[in-house]
Parts: sequence; C-alpha cells; structure tokens
Amino acid sequence: MLYHPEYAGKPLAVGGDPEARHGIVLTANYIAKQKGVKTGMALWQAKQICPEIIFVPPRMDLYLRFSQMAREIYLEYTDKIEPYGIDEAWLDVSDSRNLKGSGMTIAREISHRIKYELGVTVSIGISWNKIYAKLGSDYK
Repeated sequence: MLYHPEYAGKPLAVGGDPEARHGIVLTANYIAKQKGVKTGMALWQAKQICPEIIFVPPRMDLYLRFSQMAREIYLEYTDKIEPYGIDEAWLDVSDSRNLKGSGMTIAREISHRIKYELGVTVSIGISWNKIYAKLGSDYK
C-alpha cells in the first residue's frame, strides 16, 4: 500500500499471478483480512470470497529492505533480538525497562516509529514468553 496509494481503502493482497490462476496469498491488508482472506490461501479462493481484491506481485527486495530497517529500530531498544523468519522477531526488552519504560511503552513506541519512519504497520505481542507474545500479536 505504501507504493500504491491509489489502493487505499481497498482489499489488497500480495501474491502470485492471478491471470495465470496460480500462487497463494503471501500477505493481505486488514481490509482483505476482514473479508476472510488469509495468508497461504490460493489466489482463486481469495478472489471467490473477496471479488474486489487487488493482487500485487511480491517485491522481495523491498521486503528484505524494510525488514532490515525494522531490525535497526529494534536494536535501539535491545540487543537481545531473535529473528523469526524475515518479518518477525522476538525482542527481550527486560534489561531496557529502566531506561525505556514498560514492555507496553516500548511496544507502542516501536509501533509508532515503524509506522512514522517506514510507513508500514506492525503487530506486536507482549508477554513473559514467546508463545503468549505470538498469541497477543495475532490477537492484536
């Protein structure tokens, strides 16, 4: 959406080639998700449940660049970062609380900075362990 402002307010997904009828949804915006589009869903299935969906091709170069920029922001809060795939990471901010505030304060600040500095949104889960943090992130 950052590179296609004309799609604002419309359901959007990154995926394969809908004309060739192959590929899967790699990610979708919140509008598409609210209509039932899910990551991993075949493009034709996404089109069935959300006929107005717009597909854009993946741009791995951009994805990697934004992932790296997000990690640079994370490093300003902790050096205890465990990558989980390209676009997820576990951050242990327990040693940063005295300087940066509570986990919630840090999460809000990171979320705000990524939106403001990179132009993308993130989901963050906060907990004492990875399982509950992931659940919190998924639950939003």
